[in-house]
Amino acid sequence: MRFYKKRFKIFAFSFVLTIIIVAIKYILHENGLELLQQSSLHSAVVTGTFFVIGFLLSATISDYKESERIPAEFSSVIENIYEDAESTHALYPKFDLEKIRSQLLEIAKSFANDVRRKKHSAHIAVHELSSSFIDMENAGVPANFIVKLKQQQAQLTRVIFRVDYIQKIQFIPSATILVRSIVPFSILLLIFTEIEPFYGGLAITALISFIFIYISRLIQVISTPFQSEGKTQDDVSLFLVEETIAHLQKKQIKKPKK
Repeated sequence: MRFYKKRFKIFAFSFVLTIIIVAIKYILHENGLELLQQSSLHSAVVTGTFFVIGFLLSATISDYKESERIPAEFSSVIENIYEDAESTHALYPKFDLEKIRSQLLEIAKSFANDVRRKKHSAHIAVHELSSSFIDMENAGVPANFIVKLKQQQAQLTRVIFRVDYIQKIQFIPSATILVRSIVPFSILLLIFTEIEPFYGGLAITALISFIFIYISRLIQVISTPFQSEGKTQDDVSLFLVEETIAHLQKKQIKKPKK
């Protein structure tokens, strides 16, 4: 039941509002309050509204598709850092491999929590990897090995910054304001326009209103790709990050008992 509620959340929201719009138009028709006559300008307004919301949707989807790639990129970098550190530890066992594993695990957990709640603990955790790199230098690890790990650390930082930007910044705010303005105006125009035959016009009004409301709501949802867990069906999944967490937990190094 919860799955279907989440899956059809936008549909249900749009459908309910459409029913209300249809009911209002029917009442206005019965009371002779449809004050406008249909003209070619109505088609121009509806077409223009479709163009604007289509433009904003296509622009928002590009950020959304980028967000879908981020968990895979982030998880692969985390695992690559550990695998490189593990290989290096076989040759230079003096540095603490468990410390790096624990820190990477903390980064992965913080990232999964931060993107849902808009926090910044993962950024701090990534910078704390630097202490492990200093330990490597003291253990005699060649500089080129450490440079590679630092480049991967910088890559993690870039991913975190990009997620933070996508989550907080609204794409072309002026275009978003325009959509939120013209969609209600276009629907009101349809409601107060006398369309003959009436029931055919009522069906067209319902269909156009449903599309406008649905797309507007969809844009609002996908403009924040990383929603609170389970909030919508359209939020970007973090299952790859969770798998990386499980992988690092299995790699825990048990310290010998004294």
